[in-house]
Amino acid sequence: MRHVFFVLALLCTALSAGIFYSFSTIVMPGLDLGGAASAVNAMHGINTIVRSPLFAIVFFGALVLPLLAALGSRSAGHRGAARLAGLAALIYAAAVIGVTLQVNVPLNETLASFTVAGTDANAANWKEFAGPWALWNHVRTLGAILALLCLLGAWAVDLTSVNRRSYGLR
Repeated sequence: MRHVFFVLALLCTALSAGIFYSFSTIVMPGLDLGGAASAVNAMHGINTIVRSPLFAIVFFGALVLPLLAALGSRSAGHRGAARLAGLAALIYAAAVIGVTLQVNVPLNETLASFTVAGTDANAANWKEFAGPWALWNHVRTLGAILALLCLLGAWAVDLTSVNRRSYGLR
């Protein structure tokens, strides 16, 4: 069962990393090109649609599933794999979920108060919003990628430790 947890954890974490990477490299730069009023309107829509069960499964699955994989590895005696999977969950919790809840969500709530009318006000509001939001999204991107790499390492260690008790990172 732990291998199923590893595969699902890898899938959720890779999808999460891809979402944040796409925002860093495509979405935010693209919104900047469209002008402030268009960007504010588009982000209003994005912030509405992101609250979906499918996104929640990926976003929170990338935290819960590595923990389940870690427990499975630990119970199989593969301590090194368990440590790496636990580290993946810790990195994801801090760099992705923590940053999202402490920085990006409050910025999104501030953005929700911006109106689409008044391009001068929107230009200043958008600039004030987009810079910090994008910077912290880069942190989420790197965190999700690091968590993914830890998970890949954990699964490799787990697979190479089959039928052996592992007390190190073997």
